[in-house]
Amino acid sequence: MGTNTGALAASMLSAGSKAPLLFTSLFAGACTVLLMRYRARIQKLRDTAGEAAGVLRSELEQAEALVEALRQELAVLQARRSPAGREVRIWMDGAFDMMHYGHANAFRKGRALGTHLIVGVNDDVSITQCKGGPPLMSDSERLEMVRACKWVDEVVPGVPYIMSEEYLSWAIREYRIDYVVHGDDPCIVDGRDVYESARKLGKYRTIPRTEGVSTTEIVGRMLLASREHHTQAGEAA
Repeated sequence: MGTNTGALAASMLSAGSKAPLLFTSLFAGACTVLLMRYRARIQKLRDTAGEAAGVLRSELEQAEALVEALRQELAVLQARRSPAGREVRIWMDGAFDMMHYGHANAFRKGRALGTHLIVGVNDDVSITQCKGGPPLMSDSERLEMVRACKWVDEVVPGVPYIMSEEYLSWAIREYRIDYVVHGDDPCIVDGRDVYESARKLGKYRTIPRTEGVSTTEIVGRMLLASREHHTQAGEAA
């Protein structure tokens, strides 16, 4: 419409039209029509904004899932650029108390970075010293839960909750570790990065943390459920 109006104005002026009032009326009418159309379009966009936002949000989530899948695939390819048939050994460690799907997902992602996953499990004593209380499940129980995960190839017991640089360097040599893997959340103790030595060696890799689940959060759910149960039982009595 804007192009046609401009062409009409140009032709009338070039022809030396002696009807300026007619020209002005036609031009004003065309502008009015354009304005009405733009207003209608803006109103339509406002009316459908909620629906459009929902569609965009869904498309964004799908795109993020695709990017994550591609990132994982790229990480696997990068980790396996070593000579054909060479084993790529991955190290992960933690308490893994009341093992949940977040732990299993971490093992899956860690294992995808290599060909052999070694998991160090923190011992009761070091967990108690560092966290001020013992884990809910014993050493043997946590070891068995980790060992039962299909993505875990090897389990190392008695790993300290806070690994010193000396211990981590020893573990890398002892278990021929290619990459030390941890979640992308910071692991700072007494102002120092626990995995600093692995970073210096170029052997440190991160994986996305599984949001929405943790041992602490699960324990909180249990306490809340227990309180509500006893409250309802008392009211019924």
